[in-house]
Amino acid sequence: MRAKSKRNKRNAAGKPRLHWVVWAAAAVAAIACIMVIVVVVAVAIKSPFTQRRVTQGLEDTVRAKVSFAKFRKVYFPNPGCVAEDVTFAASSNAGEAAPLITIHKLEIEARYADLIVRPGYIARVVLTGLQVHAPLRGISANSSASQSSQKPEVRIGEIVADGGELEVARSDGKAPLKFEMHALKVESYARDNSWSYSVTMKNAEPPGEIVSEGKFGPLNLTDLGATPVSGSYKFQKADLGIFPGISGTLSSTGDFAGRLGEIGAHGTIDIPDFKVVKSEHEVHLTSKFSANVNGTNGDVLLKQVETSFLQTSVAASGSVAGKPGQKGKTTSLDVEVNNGRIQDLLRLFVTASHPPMNGVTSLKAHLEIPPQKRPFLQELILRGDFGIGEGAFTKPAMQTRVDEMSERARGEKQDKNKPQAQADADDPENVVLNLKGHVDLREGVAKFSELSFSVPGASARMNGTYNLSNEQIDFHGMLKTEAQLSQETTGMKSTLLKPLDPLFKRKKAGAAVAVKMTGTYKNPQFGFDAAGEIKPK
Repeated sequence: MRAKSKRNKRNAAGKPRLHWVVWAAAAVAAIACIMVIVVVVAVAIKSPFTQRRVTQGLEDTVRAKVSFAKFRKVYFPNPGCVAEDVTFAASSNAGEAAPLITIHKLEIEARYADLIVRPGYIARVVLTGLQVHAPLRGISANSSASQSSQKPEVRIGEIVADGGELEVARSDGKAPLKFEMHALKVESYARDNSWSYSVTMKNAEPPGEIVSEGKFGPLNLTDLGATPVSGSYKFQKADLGIFPGISGTLSSTGDFAGRLGEIGAHGTIDIPDFKVVKSEHEVHLTSKFSANVNGTNGDVLLKQVETSFLQTSVAASGSVAGKPGQKGKTTSLDVEVNNGRIQDLLRLFVTASHPPMNGVTSLKAHLEIPPQKRPFLQELILRGDFGIGEGAFTKPAMQTRVDEMSERARGEKQDKNKPQAQADADDPENVVLNLKGHVDLREGVAKFSELSFSVPGASARMNGTYNLSNEQIDFHGMLKTEAQLSQETTGMKSTLLKPLDPLFKRKKAGAAVAVKMTGTYKNPQFGFDAAGEIKPK
């Protein structure tokens, strides 16, 4: 009985203590709830996330007129707000609001502690359905958007905008270029400081995937071109087939730094399957470049470009830029080739399985590609001077005729019974052709002037044209030989031509004859030009 009595006393003593713990916990919970309610009420009464304050802050930051279709404040689990169908617009010169940015859903999220410890700090902003319309015309310090007397001190820890779209208007009146932003993240945003960014997106022209990261800002809305920017990029799987006349898959990596109006860029380009569609010959093209890019209008100044393909290197400089009164951008380049191979250059343009000539070449030229959306060979304009040393035709029939002409020009008689291999071994210089001249290429037709070439025993000066589309040849000029005209033939022809030697005789031994080369590359025709002007010396 005594044991039972003692247990009852201990239980009786324990119950009050248990009740006290429960009451204390309940009191703490009640106080916590009251505090939360007080904080929420305080935030509700003096919230930075009212529609008026959010609108004011956005307009002061972006300097554009802001409007919402729907707006609501959020208190749990964190303070903030949600706005739907958000529009940023700037007044044009005509006074009409032009949309610059639209957002389907804007979510702003802060932390309760930050409202007290770090006023003006926002932890996270999420943009759903972001669409940016560029160029940002109409934004200026004199925008009609309301502005506060003091600069806003808004700082944002993270901005996320996945699945957005950048739309860039084009001056040629065509549909705007659209860049699909798969993922965009901005960290440590503040209007008066630089912030970090990372983006993956699909390029518009040529279509391909871009990955870039770097720093941007502080944003200068009064002079957008003065905004600092730096970073690196990777551009992969770019389809060049979107441009008329060429094809290939481009990859590029590089880095850049400067201001938005003049960004210094350095990088490399790799196109393993580049080709001019007309030729159907693929070449592996690589390039290193240094350029200045105007990020406000897309103009590019190419300071130095070194391109290599097969065994030839091309140095170039120039620009890809718009011109006053012209829609689109014109490519303008100065190119130079030293000790290249003519067969490599010709391979880009000819349709034959083998280029028509081999040899060492040098070239200085200026080329332009206007934005006419025509096939590449029809748009290309090229003017320059070139030289080909130690050249030889790859087509046996054409090279044989050059060899025969050289022999006849020296008055040598061909031994038809001698094997060709032995003949070449006895006189290998016959295969050498030295060629130089000036070329003017337009509308797919190359016009040659001051064209001269020489082989042992003969030299010629000619003018003419070569059509890159149908390979038509039409050249006329003067051929000078060491031998007399009658010595360049045999048998009856020699006898008949002997009386004509004085007509073609030069001051020195030999003859000057008007000649022509017509037909096509596959079937060239050589002969005397009866209609040509003969100027014996």
